[in-house]
Amino acid sequence: MSIREEMEDMRHSRDKAARDELESPFSSLEEDEAWQAAEKRMDIIGHNGGTGEHYESPASKYHVQIKGQWVDVYDILTAYSVTNPADAHAIKKMLCPGKRGVKDGIQDRTEAIVSLERAIELEQGR
Repeated sequence: MSIREEMEDMRHSRDKAARDELESPFSSLEEDEAWQAAEKRMDIIGHNGGTGEHYESPASKYHVQIKGQWVDVYDILTAYSVTNPADAHAIKKMLCPGKRGVKDGIQDRTEAIVSLERAIELEQGR
């Protein structure tokens, strides 16, 4: 292989790595999935407005009407500036214990406690 071909291969490998990083800059599948979920949520907010004024009926079982506005847990978390992801997870569980799917209220509350313990760890920098 000539020097020119070797350099071309190196450039191609570098370009591929850069494209891969642009497609998914995250180091784990969980981070990538969380980012994709957040992007999907932002698309919904962009379509429906941040206040939910375009919802005519609940968009999902996670929506409730408060003072004439349809909101979901993410609207609540945003309104209260919740930034710790483990706190957000616990709050989501506690807003609808036993009403979101196959898990009962006890399971949701137990998972909320685990999330709160993790939130404390995150705040303490562990």
